[in-house]
Amino acid sequence: MNLHRQHRAFTLIEIVVVLGIIVLFLALLVPFVMNWRHGGNSAICVRNMQQIGKAIATYAAEHDERLPGPLSMDQYTVDAAGQPPRDGQILKYIYRYLGQPSNALGNGTDAKDIFNFPAWENGQHATDAPVFLVNIQMLPSLSQPAWGNDEKPPLKLSQLNEWTKVIGEKNFPIAPSKMWALTEADQVLAKLLGISATTEKWVQRMPAKPVHVDHRNALYFDWHVEPLLLLDTAPQVFAK
Repeated sequence: MNLHRQHRAFTLIEIVVVLGIIVLFLALLVPFVMNWRHGGNSAICVRNMQQIGKAIATYAAEHDERLPGPLSMDQYTVDAAGQPPRDGQILKYIYRYLGQPSNALGNGTDAKDIFNFPAWENGQHATDAPVFLVNIQMLPSLSQPAWGNDEKPPLKLSQLNEWTKVIGEKNFPIAPSKMWALTEADQVLAKLLGISATTEKWVQRMPAKPVHVDHRNALYFDWHVEPLLLLDTAPQVFAK
């Protein structure tokens, strides 16, 4: 009886086949993991934006239904907005509402965590880059942006129903639920909005492309959050 078992070695072809299967499996797995990660980061952004919307609504309720402002378009994180937040920053008006337990769902989240999101933190941008942009397009019927400017105060929530879009020779109403109020900042969006990187230096500091790759989340004027739908480009975005 032969007490020594003969062990069969793997052939080169078998090793190549096994390695090929492993590489194929990894190729299928990596996109799934990346999509899962992007989806998780996007969900955090959506939740944070919803809480920003709650803070804006609470501010308006305590200020005769008027929006916070006047605001500049470029909005920065708590660390970059100034201490206290400088003029033009929405944080100047809503900071104290962001950290309230009722707004942060009682999970210990503070204003620094809410006015930010992981995908932006992990993106390629300057330290002092805007994290959000607010919509400063003019309401044609009122000749001012919703957030106000140097000449006029921010609008009341009821006045948002007067937002219109000119098509041909007629004005068509735009519901607040169809008009974005605040969205994630990136250079592609700035180009779509007709914002010049030459005159607005902060554009160059933003991420070069959407940090969620295939979409931008946006807070709308009825305070719901969904991917941004641009009704059109806005080359007149800085018009006075």
